[in-house]
Amino acid sequence: MLTDLIDNQTRKAIALSLKKKGNMSVDELSREVGVTPMGVRQHLLVLERNGIVEYTIRKHGVGRPGFLYRLTGRAEDLFPNIYAELCLDILGEIEEKEGREKVEELFRSRKDKILSKKIKTFPVKAKLSDRLSFLADMLREDGEIVEIEEEGAQFKLKKFTCPMPKVAERYGEVCLYDLELFKGLLGEGIDMQARQRIIEGAPFCEYVVSEVPS
Repeated sequence: MLTDLIDNQTRKAIALSLKKKGNMSVDELSREVGVTPMGVRQHLLVLERNGIVEYTIRKHGVGRPGFLYRLTGRAEDLFPNIYAELCLDILGEIEEKEGREKVEELFRSRKDKILSKKIKTFPVKAKLSDRLSFLADMLREDGEIVEIEEEGAQFKLKKFTCPMPKVAERYGEVCLYDLELFKGLLGEGIDMQARQRIIEGAPFCEYVVSEVPS
């Protein structure tokens, strides 16, 4: 199975680093995962042979060119991807029989149900940084890879995984309602904007969050 390739902890760390940071050299990966460059090359060779990573050549002045490694499209199967084909088949039938509006209604209903359930344990009165940390932990419990960065009065929530990329590519509404879910959990007085999305070719989904001045 494909997932057997990353049962090895070093290969898993390499795959996660490439997922989060994109193009990386052997030396950069070596520093990131704490393995010698020779060891990294051996693991990359295994991943490359199995279609998980690929490389491009980076030319920089005189001397030997460098190589930058990145994950292939096949690597997405290593990360959360919940019954995508089944979902697409079901949603396609619904759209064909009842129209696109019915599909959007389902996404809205799903968002409302999740919000109703999650809000019961969400620290709605905590400061924004704590609410974002709680949200990130909730997403991690669902198998997502998430990071939060603080930049002055703003926060950036970066989501490096897309649970249903194939569904989101066909039905962009799912991204819209995910954003509405996050806003609903974080509460009033919060501005949250989606700046980039994985399905549009970005290495991660990025949300910029800040408090609205009263």
